[in-house]
Amino acid sequence: MYNANIYLLKIGKNDMGLKHTALKTIFAGGILPLILYGAPVWKGVLDITCIKAKLIRVQRLNNIKITKAYRTVSNEALCLITSLIPINIRI
Repeated sequence: MYNANIYLLKIGKNDMGLKHTALKTIFAGGILPLILYGAPVWKGVLDITCIKAKLIRVQRLNNIKITKAYRTVSNEALCLITSLIPINIRI
């Protein structure tokens, strides 16, 4: 699922020439609601480390595309730069 989300942001950035504000709007308005759908039901599963890591990975890769940062930047720094709340906290 997360590869398709990143692919959408990559197409928007490369082919359409969208800026970081438009990419952030696409992530916050389109991709994030898909990820958070049904979150109250599976909220208890976030205690499992691998599930939490998958959610963080989805947001981190999208934040890298939005900020045009290097892959070595931490997830916390990317969340601060994009001013998006981490997914595990939002859930």
